[in-house]
Amino acid sequence: MDALQSFVALFVFAMLRYLPVVALPSLSPLGWAPPTVRIALLLVLAWLTVLSMPITEPAAHWGLPLGLVLAGLGELLIGMTFGLALMVPNAALHTAGWLVDMQAGLSASNLFNPNGTGGAESLMGHTLMLASIVLFVTLDLHLLLFSGLVASAQWMPLGSVDIRLDPAGLFGLLGSSFLLGLMVVAPVVLGLFCVDIGVAYVTRAMPQANVYFLVLPLKVAAGMALLALSMWFAVELIGRLYRDSLQRVPALFGAG
Repeated sequence: MDALQSFVALFVFAMLRYLPVVALPSLSPLGWAPPTVRIALLLVLAWLTVLSMPITEPAAHWGLPLGLVLAGLGELLIGMTFGLALMVPNAALHTAGWLVDMQAGLSASNLFNPNGTGGAESLMGHTLMLASIVLFVTLDLHLLLFSGLVASAQWMPLGSVDIRLDPAGLFGLLGSSFLLGLMVVAPVVLGLFCVDIGVAYVTRAMPQANVYFLVLPLKVAAGMALLALSMWFAVELIGRLYRDSLQRVPALFGAG
């Protein structure tokens, strides 16, 4: 394999590594951008990464078709792992919002939705995810993501096939993300719990009244108000949630 073929192979490997979190709308923080912009950014990042790398001899398995295929699949695996570091915090925030929906009574809105398809929708979960998209860009977390992708080419060379995932790193990512996601809505959960205690006393005093439907608007209003107030303090927690997730990416590959 000559120098030109080696350069092309490295360029393709870099594109495959950056593809999931740069071009795929479901994983990329730039999913709102037009496809042309995402593809152009993908090409530029791959080109600059290859140009910044020192000149090295191509690996032996690059001369075999099966070796190239395995190396390409390995690069996609690395990119998908970085995408996982974005999907898990999003899932944690959505689950936390779903918990608030259940406690505030917003989940009952699915019963009165004439356009419902039978699937449960989380209003607070969508709200938290929209807020996280804004904060991800505002707090420059996208720069942390892209710098981590570029730095990964130093400790995991392009085109390598020796890639091992560590289950302990995955469990650590899941536990930390969902714990931080619960901390974001903890003030709302505690506030609604106090409202539930008051509703219990009212139910005890007036057992003949349908207190649930009478207090439901109050609980919904209290949940939205508490969530709006907690967002002033949740900015740092959401930023910490994504930073912790991205910093755990090396642990997913067994790095200390």
